[in-house]
Amino acid sequence: MLTDEPPQRDRNDVMERWRKVRPSKELLALAILTLLAVAVWQQALKPGVGEFEIVFLNVGQGDCAFVRTPGGHTMLIDGGSEGSGARDVGIRTIAPFLRRQGVNRIDVVVVSHPHEDHLAGLVAVVKEFRIGMVVDPAIPHGSRAYADFLKTVRDRRIPYRRAERGQTIAFRDGVRAEVLHPPAVRLSRTGDDANENSVVLRITCARTSIVFTGDAGRAAEKEILASGTRVRSNLLKVAHHGSNDATSDDWLDAVRPRIAVISVGRGNRYGHPSRKVLDRLESRGIRVCRTDRDGAVAITQPVGGTLSVRTFGRASGRSTK
Repeated sequence: MLTDEPPQRDRNDVMERWRKVRPSKELLALAILTLLAVAVWQQALKPGVGEFEIVFLNVGQGDCAFVRTPGGHTMLIDGGSEGSGARDVGIRTIAPFLRRQGVNRIDVVVVSHPHEDHLAGLVAVVKEFRIGMVVDPAIPHGSRAYADFLKTVRDRRIPYRRAERGQTIAFRDGVRAEVLHPPAVRLSRTGDDANENSVVLRITCARTSIVFTGDAGRAAEKEILASGTRVRSNLLKVAHHGSNDATSDDWLDAVRPRIAVISVGRGNRYGHPSRKVLDRLESRGIRVCRTDRDGAVAITQPVGGTLSVRTFGRASGRSTK
């Protein structure tokens, strides 16, 4: 029989040698102090700890955003890119990014809706990382990527929650993620029920808030505003890659963001982002960041500090504030 424990005789020999070389109390105390100091420095140097951090990854014509709270809690909102090799985006882009950030566990994975440009890369993520919970609108969809994703969630026994307005994910450091949409009774006959029932989240950290919209269009915006749900936020993830079927005047007037981020692929065949959407944003003085033009977009705010925006251009790798 195989065992991880050494044979009894070997274990006794090890204990005997330990007794013979046991250090003095002074050396033992010094070793303990050294270990404590190393632990403190490791915690201090851990990326993102002590600040609110949102990173929009450059995944082409798709969405993927990473959120880390000041206390180190993590969320991944969507994770997919449309087109050839979409399934590999989790292996090529998302997983390597998470590892560089020192992440081995994601507390919450949110699938805004089951289209491949929002979830294909999450299949690899839920296979390779420890996941605390998955939140999904539970809209039926026949794609293989969605079937693979749900099967992996079941096989790994990851807790699963059907998103519904009124739900709140509250982290211990005070950060809250509120589900603004979809309602308990899903929208129907909208022309694109998967998009219009996207999970819309409002995440707040102290005085900073951001609305994530998935591909929610005008029907969803109208329904959210009619519900009286609070949407005002200083940050906005623009819906549906900047398509003109979303981001209406009424929506922008209610959210009133200072910064808007558009996750969109360079030279995409849909003509995203729409010139009309860009005009609506720019006419209100909203700063626009785009992953097709600016590369990855990182928004950070230290506790009690000032919010900053950095972009990492695909070609130049530049960082700007």
